[in-house]
Amino acid sequence: MKKDSKIFGFILLFFMAFAISGCKKSESIKIGFLFNSDITYRFVIESNYFAERARQLGAEVIVKHANDNASLQYEMAMQMKEEGIDLLTLVYINEITADAIVRDMKADGIPVIAYNRLIPNSDLDMFIAGNNVTLGEAMTGFVTKLVPRGNYMLFGGDKFDRNAIELQAAIDSVLEPMIARGDIKVLYKTFTENWDGRNAAFELRQFMQNSEERPDVIISCFDGMSHSMIEVLKDWDLDGKVLFTGQDAQIESVRDIVAGKQHMTMYHPFKEIGYTAAEVAVAMAKGEKLDKFNIVYTDNGLKKVPTIQINSIPVTQNDIDRILIDGGVYTRNEVYQ
Repeated sequence: MKKDSKIFGFILLFFMAFAISGCKKSESIKIGFLFNSDITYRFVIESNYFAERARQLGAEVIVKHANDNASLQYEMAMQMKEEGIDLLTLVYINEITADAIVRDMKADGIPVIAYNRLIPNSDLDMFIAGNNVTLGEAMTGFVTKLVPRGNYMLFGGDKFDRNAIELQAAIDSVLEPMIARGDIKVLYKTFTENWDGRNAAFELRQFMQNSEERPDVIISCFDGMSHSMIEVLKDWDLDGKVLFTGQDAQIESVRDIVAGKQHMTMYHPFKEIGYTAAEVAVAMAKGEKLDKFNIVYTDNGLKKVPTIQINSIPVTQNDIDRILIDGGVYTRNEVYQ
């Protein structure tokens, strides 16, 4: 009887030790969040929210950005792998290095979430982004309601970024009937390398110097581009006289909206996106089901990638206090300097 008790006690201790080690393993989730650059300030804010929520859920988080250097981003990803991450969330810079990152992660059984930018032809596990169709339609609907007839200029994002292509297609779908009727004339249309405001400003300046025609509306797909182009228009005394859009609710553009120089921006709800991405990442790293999330699928050329879309919110001068200040995005002092 005593012998049986000892055997039972040993078995009980074994299973308790196994259970404890299993709990430790589930609690020691480590997640990497690797983004392109701090130039796009929304990714700085969203990465902070991502880390905050993931830590609330018991995960360890490594957050880094690569200063828009694709080679450095690859090195950082490999370093994160060496540090033992269980999942990588990636805002990629270059498609080739991004695909290499995904391959190397998947070779070691590490899932990869593409964040905001879908990586073509890669074996992704999840894609989290906004909805470019509704974003483009809202942005274009805003300006066409205010200026249904006139001269338009279109400044899209980087032509190698799927977001820019989808967004431009949504803009075109709204404008094409109005162009066909002769209500709208497109003076200039371009994609903008790296979504860089300096590139957009250069192209606008070239147009203004070499054409006698002037825009009534500039549909700009990124706040950083809008702010730079508004500075260019000062040289022609047109700042505040051309209807401007933007995207990301960057603080400089929010102030431009207050000043009447930019007229709307599409705000991605930073906290909602960051928190949702963290909840998905932690669940995936733990091998849990994702039933509570609304999942659709996006074809990236290799597979239909499970996708979670979060809609953006139009912000005008009338919405800044309610959405951005009351929502805790910026303080009143930051906006109204």
